[in-house]
Amino acid sequence: MTVPGAATPPAHTPLAALPVVVLDLETTGLDVRRDRAVQVGALALTGSVPEEGRRLEQILDPGIPISADSSAIHGLEDGHVAGAPSFAGFVPTLAEFLAGRVVVGQHVAFDLAVLRHEASRAGIAWQDPPSLDVSVLLGALEPTLPDLGLETVASRLGVTVHGRHSAMGDCQVAARVWAELLPRLRDAGVRTLGEARAFAARRDDLRLREAHAGWHAMPGETRPGAVPPPGAGLQVDGYAFQRRLDELMSAPPVFVSADAPLREAARQMVERRIGALLVGRPDGAPEGILTERDLLRATAAGTPDLDATPVRALMSTPVACMERDEMLYRALARMDRVGVRHLCVVDEAGAAAGMVSQRDLLRYRTRKAAVLGDAVATAADAAALARAYGNVTDLAAALVDEGLTGREVAGVVSSELRALTGRAAELAALAQEAAGRGAAPAPWCVLVLGSGGRGESLLGADQDNALIHAGTPTEDPWFAAMGAAMADMLDVAGVPRCKGGIMAASPQWRGTLQQWRERVEDWLRRGRPEDLLNVDIFFDLTAVTGDTDLARTLHGEAVALAARTPPFIGLLAQSVQGVTPRLGLFGRLPAEAGRVNLKRDGLLPLVSLARTLALRGGSTARATPDRLRDAARDGRLPASDAEGLVTLHGDLLECVLRQQLADVAEGIPPSSTVVMRTVPRAQRRRLVDGLKRLDGVIGELRAAVSG
Repeated sequence: MTVPGAATPPAHTPLAALPVVVLDLETTGLDVRRDRAVQVGALALTGSVPEEGRRLEQILDPGIPISADSSAIHGLEDGHVAGAPSFAGFVPTLAEFLAGRVVVGQHVAFDLAVLRHEASRAGIAWQDPPSLDVSVLLGALEPTLPDLGLETVASRLGVTVHGRHSAMGDCQVAARVWAELLPRLRDAGVRTLGEARAFAARRDDLRLREAHAGWHAMPGETRPGAVPPPGAGLQVDGYAFQRRLDELMSAPPVFVSADAPLREAARQMVERRIGALLVGRPDGAPEGILTERDLLRATAAGTPDLDATPVRALMSTPVACMERDEMLYRALARMDRVGVRHLCVVDEAGAAAGMVSQRDLLRYRTRKAAVLGDAVATAADAAALARAYGNVTDLAAALVDEGLTGREVAGVVSSELRALTGRAAELAALAQEAAGRGAAPAPWCVLVLGSGGRGESLLGADQDNALIHAGTPTEDPWFAAMGAAMADMLDVAGVPRCKGGIMAASPQWRGTLQQWRERVEDWLRRGRPEDLLNVDIFFDLTAVTGDTDLARTLHGEAVALAARTPPFIGLLAQSVQGVTPRLGLFGRLPAEAGRVNLKRDGLLPLVSLARTLALRGGSTARATPDRLRDAARDGRLPASDAEGLVTLHGDLLECVLRQQLADVAEGIPPSSTVVMRTVPRAQRRRLVDGLKRLDGVIGELRAAVSG
């Protein structure tokens, strides 16, 4: 057999959700080639949280004498280990415990080297699990720290040392050190397994010392296990990630009065060949839903009088609803979680626009359970959010393999980012109640801004969010605490804080509806540079949880006001002209360290152009392609230019996404910089042509917005 077994976590797994085993060995001596293990201690954790009952502590018979020097350290002598299991007999238990996990420890390369040589002597094929060394990570954080022994590392991180020089005692100390390291690594921008490995590699001097000590010597031909690339082995049905509910729903929905007899409802279902009716009036929110299963269950329980029993007696409430622009895969997951067969599809105003049934959607189910499902919606804490959101990179890679475009994948990533932000907000609100601050003092709504609001986020997005509430300014402290808790949870889950402070945790990004109205009016009236930066993301807002009517009201009013403020639109146009693509000779873009920043020289000017044209025409569209096409319909942009820029937008997202996936596999944090020589030549030519077109359109922007 080969141990450890099971696939190891991919490089993009968040450290906060990383399945780890903190490992320590006591040995007969310090020569990894000759000496043997006499005691093994191991603790299983998810992130920094110990898993209940998951610990391993075992004394082993090494088959050779324990040196006096070693006994003086760990207290184990030959008599203590006589009759204990051998390493060969213990391997299956150890392999099961390590399977699928990253080994964490102090000088963990020593422990793994001992195990590697033990396995070789026993004739067992060994594959090193991935590992992280707490001392090396701290050494990378603090390169001037002279000593990286466990006592020093623990003291530096405020960890008290108990039970030193027993396998389990050292494990427990290392586990506490690991827990203290995680927030410090996060502050340094190190959030994933791959990033932690790359960060630790900065201390190549420590690895050289380990190599000189023989800790990396490999018996036989066994080599360390490789981390699978993002998406490896994940199969999805791309259709479910490409289609939105308004493309599949039956419209208009069929309503029945709550006072109508059941016979009338049954007759409508039979005649229309449908399995459910909404209850209420077509011009309002549904009061309930009546399904064919409701009728069957009632009949099985003792046939009701179909003529005398009203629909309200059997209808179910509340009605499971999703907005019409939600993706099919999220609808499938919601049905599975809630246990329903019918969903009401609602428009932006919350009115019923159509219906979808499980029967309609079954043929579009994903293969091999690759859908993220409602893991985010059911997460109970930040660690669960991190585990769920950590799957997004795998999903993105699988969707690229399935043939989805960069824009389509960005839509899925944005959908998950919105869901994550919404769930973090809900948990943050619950945390205020648990802390004794009571329930929310007024209805509220959390917004995602920027690329997430537009549906154009790729990997590595940071927090861009805001909060509206229907209370008074005096109730802000409750919402301030909620915003701070939400920011903390998102940070742990893998969405770092916005360096510019664009978060509901900041006073200027939360407030009452009236405060927001005044804020927007102030931005539009003054038109200062910092106001333009705020507008850049504010008008992309999308509600993710709470009272979404607050968001609809604010966005509609703000867009209408902007359209009536030509001086502000003119300033916005000038700002776009200041970020035109920096095309050089032969259409080349400036490179730094061999990479081109396609956000600065492509996406930023294109998105800003589309937003400016949309605001001038009063369009409430958020997505860049929709804004460009609205501008063409409004006569402010030639149709050919609009479609050319839509193509450019897709190409830019595609190039950035593919580079991000390649970088993540190497432990490089995802960014918007691209190694252009890796882009196919035909696509490079198309990019240059598109950027030249963009440059020309921006040059004509002043005239386009002044009419």
